[in-house]
Amino acid sequence: MKEVLIFILIFLAVFIVALVIFIGRFIYAQLKYNILGPAPLGEKILIGIEGPEKIVIPLIGIEAPVILAENSDEYTLQKALEKGVVLYPNSNIILGHSSAYPWYRGNYGSVFSLLNKLEKGDEILLFSEDKEYNYQVVSKEIKAPKEISTESDKPNLYLISCWPINTDWKRIVVKADLTKIK
Repeated sequence: MKEVLIFILIFLAVFIVALVIFIGRFIYAQLKYNILGPAPLGEKILIGIEGPEKIVIPLIGIEAPVILAENSDEYTLQKALEKGVVLYPNSNIILGHSSAYPWYRGNYGSVFSLLNKLEKGDEILLFSEDKEYNYQVVSKEIKAPKEISTESDKPNLYLISCWPINTDWKRIVVKADLTKIK
């Protein structure tokens, strides 16, 4: 009986360590949001980039630079994701990581880990050098990558990330319509 108990304790310890290693950033983001609420947003403005420079989602405390991807090959997108969220070339799609491994180099490995908290009517802001674009969430879905469609007759934005965390099995897709340009 003592050996079984020791085995169970060792198994649980190894399981918890593996869990922290592989989804620690996601767990941290979820706990921080649930206990402290969204992070306060700073006032930093990025300059010298054409197109959107920054995305802000007040409800979930996201403030990140928007990186314009040079092309759509996997290596280029992954390198760009280390610097922020990525505007997919020639589209209205912004990509971001929902989770990353501990050895991930960038600061944005879990920037979109709280997309699941967004609901219809929530606000998303994009900033360029001289304009602010206000969007309002209209839908949130979990889809297979091949099922994603971004066709619309309205000016809109899609935020996309892998889901569930630490997989590339499906995608969480948040669609938002443009409501105002300042």
